[in-house]
Amino acid sequence: MLKLIKLKENNEINIVNNLNDFKNPANIYIPIISNKTFNLNDYVYKNTYFDEYIASISGYIKGSKKVLINNKIVEALEIENDFKENILNKKKPKKINDKETLLNVLEEYKLSNIIDKILKLKNINNLVISSIDEEEYSLKEFIRLSHHYVEVLDTIDYLISIFGLLSATLATKNTNFKSIRNVKSIIGTYPNIKVNLVPDKYLISYKKFLCEYLNFNPEETLILTTNEIYDIYLILKGKDIAENLITISGNALEKSLIINVRLNVSLEEVIKEYIKITSDNYEVFINGYLKGQKVKKLNEIIITRDINAIVINKKENLEVTECLNCGACQKICPFNINVKKCYLKKLSHRNCIGCGLCEYICPAKIKLKEIVMSDDNEKL
Repeated sequence: MLKLIKLKENNEINIVNNLNDFKNPANIYIPIISNKTFNLNDYVYKNTYFDEYIASISGYIKGSKKVLINNKIVEALEIENDFKENILNKKKPKKINDKETLLNVLEEYKLSNIIDKILKLKNINNLVISSIDEEEYSLKEFIRLSHHYVEVLDTIDYLISIFGLLSATLATKNTNFKSIRNVKSIIGTYPNIKVNLVPDKYLISYKKFLCEYLNFNPEETLILTTNEIYDIYLILKGKDIAENLITISGNALEKSLIINVRLNVSLEEVIKEYIKITSDNYEVFINGYLKGQKVKKLNEIIITRDINAIVINKKENLEVTECLNCGACQKICPFNINVKKCYLKKLSHRNCIGCGLCEYICPAKIKLKEIVMSDDNEKL
């Protein structure tokens, strides 16, 4: 059964729904994954791939820098923007008629996130497009649907035929009034797309819970986000996919905003251009305050495709006390994990998804998530 909650709103965080663009970064940083040798002043064309990372500008290699990727510090090439947007091989519109061709094209564009979702399913009997953001203060999916609802609906209709389905479901929160209004104004021209309004509760975007709410079998259901659908739309039209839409919010900022940025740009450069940090004592979280990853240095973060949101909050001086044996952590856990047992015995749990609800509810302010989902601990 669904065991989800509505999170309390933080009145100190107010996100303006206007969409900003940061098209001209001074530099980008490409993580060096392969053993290929690079030289200073080598020229890099826009849309050149370095393993799965794409050069979102054209320019010259000017050095290297340490950056944070998947919780690890790695060396990255620093490419200085020449502001010429030189492309060696311009992409052309793609004609995709079947699943195999779709997978090949997705591989060409290094969109492993979509490929993995498709390949995990033996049969695809249900197609669900989710415009539900995972975190309370991320509006990436909501903004994409509200600004590009025609492109999203066109692409969903296209995918219905590719997967040989009769219909698809567009799931959106019942509080996303702008998106609902926009979609309903033209949904009559898409008879094969059904709109389903879901409750505004934390973790409803998680596949297990969304499928349960929609009464679909997770093993037969492909769930793609509106941003993944928009990437497919760009591929079909032969356009660039070298940008990302992120929400930058937090109570340590003068303002919060939603911004479309070039991939692999430094977060520090984006903030200097658009945002003022109002506190000297702050914490930075990638992809949300609850479910996200806390990072030590702002200047190590580059905006990769898998970053949806950045939260910059004033550092809380919380007084951590001993466990009160209240049981609130297990009661709120969507998978009924015995969090107290994991905490006391320093065990992680194989079912933990790192949602952070145990920390959210803990009156003793214990950092429970770090223990229950740690890779260093023995698993329960």
